[in-house]
Formats: sequence, C-alpha cells, structure tokens
Amino acid sequence: SCHSTKAKTPFAGLLADSRQGLLRGGDRGPAVIPGKPAESLLVQALRHKVVAMPPGGKLEEAQIAAIERWIAV
Repeated sequence: SCHSTKAKTPFAGLLADSRQGLLRGGDRGPAVIPGKPAESLLVQALRHKVVAMPPGGKLEEAQIAAIERWIAV
C-alpha cells in the first residue's frame, strides 16, 4: 500500500508494483539494477542497509535470496 499505484502518493516516489516502477525508482534513484542485485536499492533496503524495509520486520533470508536471483537474471 505504501509503494503502490493504489496509494494517492507513493512513499518516497517509489512504485514497486511494476517492473517499470522499480526500474524508474523513487527519490533515491532506481530500486532495481538488472543483473546487479547487490547494487540494487531494493536489496539493500531488504537487508536493512540503507533503510529498513519492510517496516514490520526483515524478510527471511530465503525470500531475500529469491529476490536477488530475480534481479540477477
């Protein structure tokens, strides 16, 4: 709901419900850099390096690894 087209104003300008939105990114730049998961802000946020996302608690390592694999392809 925070980073969705359903939100009136997506938090930090980031739309995370489409590939285009992740590539365009938000206030901090592109959320995903194809082929470079470690450089992608999405992964850094999920690992709580730049910000702590999601705010309710860190995802399980297997979930983060799956997202890293998706970005790497």
